[in-house]
Amino acid sequence: IGSTKAKQFGFSMLLPDQKKLSCCGDEPYNVCEESYVKGSDWLMHEAFCLYEEADKFKPYEKHHSTVREACELGQRLRVRHLVLWHTEETHLARRRELYTDEGRQYFSGDLHVPDDLDVIQLN
Repeated sequence: IGSTKAKQFGFSMLLPDQKKLSCCGDEPYNVCEESYVKGSDWLMHEAFCLYEEADKFKPYEKHHSTVREACELGQRLRVRHLVLWHTEETHLARRRELYTDEGRQYFSGDLHVPDDLDVIQLN
């Protein structure tokens, strides 16, 4: 089943230090993106909600992923740093803690769950 949303675009780019930064866009990863995402130093991936709350937030109806799915993908594609963004907003006070706790079960790299206006050093 294809998306009912407008066409989404991700990107992959080389940073000045030759590290690769990739973003899957505002939808879950699609296998056609593998050559762009695999082995990225940095991957930005939407993670709409915790896996255990998928029934409550219905990420699949909105063409989104859970924290677990984004982290499993980052692990499988050997991403070094994973940034989870585009999340539901009922857990703002504890989102970083909750998403990091779930994500660490599936991703062994460097995991970031930024708050709005956070600055992440790409090193």
